[in-house]
Amino acid sequence: MRNMVLALLMLFGLSVNVSAGSETPSFVLHDIDGKSIEVVDIKEGLKFIGHEHAVLLLMFGHNCPPCKDEIPTLIELTDKYKDKLSIIAVEVQGNSSDSIKKFRGENSINYTLISGKENSNFVGHVAQRAGWKGMIPFLIAIDKRGEVQMIHAGPIKASKLESLISKLNR
Repeated sequence: MRNMVLALLMLFGLSVNVSAGSETPSFVLHDIDGKSIEVVDIKEGLKFIGHEHAVLLLMFGHNCPPCKDEIPTLIELTDKYKDKLSIIAVEVQGNSSDSIKKFRGENSINYTLISGKENSNFVGHVAQRAGWKGMIPFLIAIDKRGEVQMIHAGPIKASKLESLISKLNR
């Protein structure tokens, strides 16, 4: 397991944009409601400022059947672990925030949604660091310290997510 994490960290160590005067790359994402989410690139992964607990970063598509199948589970996990988990889902099929808002309403989504089209620098950064080639759903599980603990391409079972969430908050 340790070797896998080290390999992931090496992948995450490729090139990144560094803000002038800063040694640590960071991003300010805007969710579909216009709220800002600051993300700082750290050696071990990504630190979501203000999220002092586990984060599931998910790349998904509004027209992706396996992605849609996961929505009820993600809604349930958000309700169940509201003080221990943030789910941040990035729509990567090129939709605007307005389109994604409609999708959120149609599916009663209660977790954070971000337009990949409107946050493309971050999506490109994550793709490069995680070796993501575009398959969706694509999950990056980040513990409360910001360290990447798992990368998973494809659908994932609810029971595996439940187990993972408890490990991420240790």
